[in-house]
Amino acid sequence: MSLTQDSEYFFATGAELPHGYNSDGFRGKNFVDIDMDNYLLFAGSSHTEGIGVKADETFAHLVSAELKCDHVNLGVGGGGIDAVEHNLLMWFLKHKKLPKAIIVEWPDYARFVQHKWAETRNSLCPAGMWSDAEFITYANDSLYIKGEMTYHFLHRIMPVKIIDVMHGKITNFPINARMIWHSEVDKGTDKEHAGPKTHIQTAENIIHAIDR
Repeated sequence: MSLTQDSEYFFATGAELPHGYNSDGFRGKNFVDIDMDNYLLFAGSSHTEGIGVKADETFAHLVSAELKCDHVNLGVGGGGIDAVEHNLLMWFLKHKKLPKAIIVEWPDYARFVQHKWAETRNSLCPAGMWSDAEFITYANDSLYIKGEMTYHFLHRIMPVKIIDVMHGKITNFPINARMIWHSEVDKGTDKEHAGPKTHIQTAENIIHAIDR
């Protein structure tokens, strides 16, 4: 398996990648052009990818610009915790130089890989779906446990510290004081995701967490 968001893993549409996305399907420049001696690693869902805002308005870009370093944005629109786990593990299998920090925006734990949806996408690992109400009714506890296990697993094995960003809550336990919330104060151009002011607020909180 490879670290990608295109036909090999998540999105098998066959469409040409939109402007501003690299050859692996992620938002940002090609990985070979990243300054691997000075970079931040971001992972998450569409909120990290920055749907609804320009590339230079995403919290990933804002944080790296303020700290004068490069960044890798592994945000997957519609992706679940499975996508976060896969892409972080694959990143460190392929790249030996460590980021200054890992920033993970945790998707809702109820997103899951759905084989039925993949039949039209030519992929067994599409982005997460949570539209099957009957499935969620019976599988909610299992999905919750999976989310908790993945959360603690990644915190345990990642080679540098993870800064947690939340938009959808994945745990019923009390949130620790260092948790960053990507709370919407405005809307993006799609009217569904957060806008530029929200990304600025989140970026400021991430910078403060990195500096601690």
